[in-house]
Amino acid sequence: MRNALGYLVTVVAALCWGASGVSADYLMEHHGIELTLISFFRMFVSGILALAYVLARSRGVSARHRELVSTPRNWRDLVIYAVFGLAACQITYMGVIRASNAGTGTVLEYLGLILIVVWVCLTHRRWPRASEVIAIVLAVTGTFLLCTHGSLDSLVITPTALAWGAVAALTLATYTLLPARLIAAYGADVVVAYGLLIAGACVGLVGRVWRFDITWTPDVVLAMFITVVLGTAVASTAFLWGVDRIGPVKASLIGSLEPIAATAFSALIMGSNYTAIDIVGMALIIGAVVTISVVDLLRARRVTQ
Repeated sequence: MRNALGYLVTVVAALCWGASGVSADYLMEHHGIELTLISFFRMFVSGILALAYVLARSRGVSARHRELVSTPRNWRDLVIYAVFGLAACQITYMGVIRASNAGTGTVLEYLGLILIVVWVCLTHRRWPRASEVIAIVLAVTGTFLLCTHGSLDSLVITPTALAWGAVAALTLATYTLLPARLIAAYGADVVVAYGLLIAGACVGLVGRVWRFDITWTPDVVLAMFITVVLGTAVASTAFLWGVDRIGPVKASLIGSLEPIAATAFSALIMGSNYTAIDIVGMALIIGAVVTISVVDLLRARRVTQ
């Protein structure tokens, strides 16, 4: 029962992530709300909610929490993670969605997981394993089909969308790699909470979000709630809860549902059109992510047996 609930909660997290991208797309396309303002709300409000959850769960400031905030080096690493990880990832994700759509943007961002594989191979000075080579080939082929529909002399998505997608993939990799030391020492929940707060504050100040006005119609309130609360605070907490119960490898595998959910929601809600080649390209990229996750799962099982 514990594992079944862990799987269910992790699936819900992936679906919420997928829905949040579509809601952000709706806010930008139908109401002209700036991506900077959406990113500010998404990170800062989520940071407050996440920190409240951490404090409630530990019934105050735990020893690890106190050590995190009392060490100067940790604040330096938190700021680096917040600015070059969370904020950069969030802004570029919103950018690629605005330039294309939620489904395509989410799939392109997920190429960052392949960049992580390449980075690990380079830093460990080893050749990619067979599974990693397969994943890289699938990802490159899928990206080629998604961007060109198989033609070498044409581009079916705009150069702007492709550029945003490339940077979004890179920032997803930095978002994943930068907080490794902090998360290992203090736990993901409290590190992510402070990261969101710092990132949201930085985006708000640099972007001067007070310049923008929002007309809070019922659909804007609902879309913002999905983007900020369900798609960030609830999804992140639910995912971490699922990781605690089914393990990070299985949770990451289930998290691959996010681009599938984003594509489906984008078609149903935003009316985004996808050709058969688009679907094949997306499937190949998702297949690359699943390949890495499945191999990690099998390797983890061998270690524990």
